[in-house]
Amino acid sequence: MKIKITAYVKKHYPLMLSFCIPVILMLGYFIYRKMAPFGQNTLLTVDLGQQYIDFFAFFRNSILHDPSNFFYSFNKAIGGEMFGEFAYYLLSPFNLLFLFFPGKSITAGVMLVTLLKYGCSGYTFGRLLKKQQIQSNILLPLFSTVYALMGWAIANQLNLLWVDALVFLPLIINSLLQLLKNQHGTSYSLWLALMFISNYYMGYMIALFLFLFFIWTETDNFVSIRHTIKDSFLFISRSLLSAGLACLVLLPTLFSLQSSKGEYTTNVIHAKIEYPPLQMLSKLLVGSFNFKQMSTGLPNIFVGSLVLFGFLLYFLNRKFKWQTRLCSFLITAFLFLSMCFEPLDLLWHGMQFPVWYPYRFSFLVSFWMIYLAALNYQSSLDISAAKVLALALLYAGIIFLSWRNMKKLSFISKETLICSTLFATATLTLLLIRPGNVRSNRINKILLLFLVVGGETFANAILSLNNISYLSQKEYADPSEALANDSKTLSKIDSGFYRTGQTYSRTKNDGIAHDLNTGSYFSSALEKSIPDFYGQLGDPDGDNYVTYSNGSLISDSLLGMKYFTAPKDSSELDQKNAQKKALTPLTVKPEIQRYQLVKNQQLTKIYKNPLAATVGYSANEALKNVKLPINDPVNYQTNWLNAATGTWPTTKYFTAQNFNEVVFQNADKTVNLTGSLLKKKNKKDPAQVIFKFTPKTNDPYYLTFGPGMEETNVETYTGSHSLYHYGTFRHTVILNIADHSKNNEVTITTRFKKDSLFLENFVLYRLDSQQANKKLQQIKKQSWHVKEINNRHLSGKINIKNNNQIFATTIPYSSGWTVKIDGKKVPTFKLQNTFIGANISKGQHTVTMKFTPPYFYQGLLISLLSILILTVVEWRSKKQQNM
Repeated sequence: MKIKITAYVKKHYPLMLSFCIPVILMLGYFIYRKMAPFGQNTLLTVDLGQQYIDFFAFFRNSILHDPSNFFYSFNKAIGGEMFGEFAYYLLSPFNLLFLFFPGKSITAGVMLVTLLKYGCSGYTFGRLLKKQQIQSNILLPLFSTVYALMGWAIANQLNLLWVDALVFLPLIINSLLQLLKNQHGTSYSLWLALMFISNYYMGYMIALFLFLFFIWTETDNFVSIRHTIKDSFLFISRSLLSAGLACLVLLPTLFSLQSSKGEYTTNVIHAKIEYPPLQMLSKLLVGSFNFKQMSTGLPNIFVGSLVLFGFLLYFLNRKFKWQTRLCSFLITAFLFLSMCFEPLDLLWHGMQFPVWYPYRFSFLVSFWMIYLAALNYQSSLDISAAKVLALALLYAGIIFLSWRNMKKLSFISKETLICSTLFATATLTLLLIRPGNVRSNRINKILLLFLVVGGETFANAILSLNNISYLSQKEYADPSEALANDSKTLSKIDSGFYRTGQTYSRTKNDGIAHDLNTGSYFSSALEKSIPDFYGQLGDPDGDNYVTYSNGSLISDSLLGMKYFTAPKDSSELDQKNAQKKALTPLTVKPEIQRYQLVKNQQLTKIYKNPLAATVGYSANEALKNVKLPINDPVNYQTNWLNAATGTWPTTKYFTAQNFNEVVFQNADKTVNLTGSLLKKKNKKDPAQVIFKFTPKTNDPYYLTFGPGMEETNVETYTGSHSLYHYGTFRHTVILNIADHSKNNEVTITTRFKKDSLFLENFVLYRLDSQQANKKLQQIKKQSWHVKEINNRHLSGKINIKNNNQIFATTIPYSSGWTVKIDGKKVPTFKLQNTFIGANISKGQHTVTMKFTPPYFYQGLLISLLSILILTVVEWRSKKQQNM
């Protein structure tokens, strides 16, 4: 038994090292940085901390508690299709590991998954090199480590959903080469299909690269035109079959993209170079990454000096056919041009400019460089003095160019320049040494080279990741624990269906992380109609997020925000929780005192909105044709309520108010505030404007203002405290700033962050709460009483009292929803360009709604047919070979 184990280890140790070395190196770094569970820090940063971690928690909850989330979820803003979200964020097989990490321990799960993806990337690349007999022994884990820890992998460590591409790419390439060699096999179609399922976005990029790689392979192995045509048919047919296998996911996802990311496809393409191409060379240096590179950086193509030198020498290596080297050069030129020429850049990104993380396809360029370098070093690691000199001069040129551009390239420092120079010099020195035929000398050279390459790769990881800040475990755990407690408490208080507003939050995805229908959401696949609606309603929105932080009494009730969670301030914490830090408010909401306090938690309070409607209600048919203004939330909400209740269209609930006093300090004075551009008198001195008013009633008072008041332009205070509100928005927003404040002066201070301040739509309003409450009570009485509940199936009774009524909902319109009234399917239509509506007659009815992802069954059928075709084709191929 011992002999068998020893033989197995001896045979497979290169692949074992290919997995273990990247894991050990990165684990060592994480322990050094005291990442959880080894300390009080976490790997959570940027989107990993603000988005993905919540999706992972949602994934766990969906599998263990509510599988209906796979199709639809009301945790997604005010409701939305989830099949596309799973396809982009959550179908990685690695995500199953999160099932074992509940609550705050999920941060440890993130570390485990990150390490496994590093290790598996190294393993699969090593397997490719071994299967294709490109490298073996200790050189195999050397190149595998470089691949697993390439600059792209380090820079995108936080984008865990993309890193699967590094794991699957070598498997796909190896299976393609085996397919072309044997003229049969299912592994290529299966691996490519799995990539499409795991992440269709990265799968699309890999599919484009496979076309280039196939051309290169056919050039290198050219026999005849007939053979090339045969291989082309094999490649195309098996690639199409892989897409067919994945159609169960791809087809419904494609439909969902038409209403989300597809709405932002670039129609105007500029044939321009996006930056000076030579700047790209600086990204070949150690530590060429920092936070700024995430948003508007250069492509991450660091692969280490050994690979860089081997890649360049490949084109001079006469052991390879000149036709192959020419094809390699043309493909290389195309790839590098893609990283700076706008039309090609857009092509790789599906005709959409990335929001942050530019040049996401650069991992393919790095793979190409490492693969060609491994081929070049296949026979020897020895390089002539002339070539070493040429490479040294070339690298010196890169160092000099980077040094000259230090002021423009913030990621370049003296430290990175010195570190890169030392590692490159050590690499060239070792390549120059000729050990002769003495085996021990060759081994020593390889081991030294392994240490240098491993050190350079690890140094790049350290220097790059040290430039990024991370959430502490406490910063994640405390608000998450409070949200989890609120969710658990609410489920005990009310088992029905409702939405829950927030006045504190950890992220915009608190809802999906903690099974709360919060109305907020952040996703790259968010349907465009949702932010459009939020923008008109007066809440912050962007292309990929919405935040229900600025609700009014009217919007709270119409959208069914039945409960609200609010943070306690420090003075309200009991002795047991005095040591805990009070949760940071998301927004001010003085009107919350109008709602009923139903639960006092350790860190939070839960309030009930007595006027909240449900997601469906009886509305006047005028809602079908109501004209809703753009960028005017006050009139939008007014017109919505009037149309829904059949109220005279000129009825107003909001009345504009004047400020009692406006004080301008180092700023131009103006009488008309709204639409004014205020400028500093002395640009060197601070400037601010103070707005004062004294409410004459106990009604709620609201302030509207446009994007000129974003947090990048101004700091806003109420009294001496920060005026909490979500600071990024692109439309006019509405904010409750006073309630039950009769005869008490309210002061709003705006401090300039720039030389000017634009008061777009800056208006103070009073809400006639008595009149609004009367109409909202009418809506509540006419609400749909939902009884049967899950995310894709709702059923309940509704009483329609008049003939001119319709069944209106606040469920976003989708062709996936079917509506049945008393068991009979009825046509649906779109209300307010956002919601589902249906005609209904007078009387009491049972209304049932069911959601099925569009094209789900068609996709399932295509996948099953593809499996059948692939099975039959493979069976026939094997049968012919055995004859």
